[in-house]
Amino acid sequence: MILETPISDPNRDAVQARLEALGFVVCPIPETSKSQQPDLAAQADRATMYVEVKTRFEDRVLRDRMEAVGIGETADIFTDLGKQNRISSMVKHASSQLSAAASQNDFRLLWYRADRGLFVSNTKEQIVATLYGMRMVLAERPLLELRSWHCAYAGHADFFRFRQIDGVMVEVNGLISLFLNPFSPRSAAFAVSRIARVLRADDAVFDIQQMITDGKLFAADGDAPRRNDLELLAHLASKYPSTKFICFLSSVAVTTMTTIDGSQGGANNKA
Repeated sequence: MILETPISDPNRDAVQARLEALGFVVCPIPETSKSQQPDLAAQADRATMYVEVKTRFEDRVLRDRMEAVGIGETADIFTDLGKQNRISSMVKHASSQLSAAASQNDFRLLWYRADRGLFVSNTKEQIVATLYGMRMVLAERPLLELRSWHCAYAGHADFFRFRQIDGVMVEVNGLISLFLNPFSPRSAAFAVSRIARVLRADDAVFDIQQMITDGKLFAADGDAPRRNDLELLAHLASKYPSTKFICFLSSVAVTTMTTIDGSQGGANNKA
């Protein structure tokens, strides 16, 4: 019988170091190409938290569009900040891996690291849209000017689909933010767990239920008609009668790409 050598993962090791700095005792879980286990088991305050680490190295669509810009040309490249199917697939896979090891009372965390490379952009916004079904809506509230607002659950939320995940940590260029899953059966306990307490002190926890309560964003109800924007706007108008809802907006990021023709040598320096 041939035994597979455990896979070495520098991203897992980096997350282990971060968790240990936050006061956890962390044990890596041996992984092979055929295993379906999470990466880490972390313990603190007599509680166990399983952690699955995922890494995004590049946005292939963004890279293809950037590389398609002709020599000597400038182009604006638009990146959709809405729900992403590739992120949904990653969340689904992570949920299965975490469930394979965790017991009913164990916490389950997906830690998502974004590479610092040229072809990665706006990872946090795309993950928020995917987890919470977040969309932008143009609306006017009393005593406030007409502007765009975030609207949770206006699209299909992966946190509702994969409610066994208690939270998602998003790490971008070394900065971490924790997004809580309000649909988790352990949501109340996870919100006061060690990792949430420590990061809340640094204002690095996104608690969507608190945001909704504070009136910082809108939220569609569970039975909202998400397949029809006009019906969804009517639903929001019924729920928030003092607010005038105009339309939903596309959420995009713009990357301006300019290529230089190096073959021209010094000629490019002429005024």
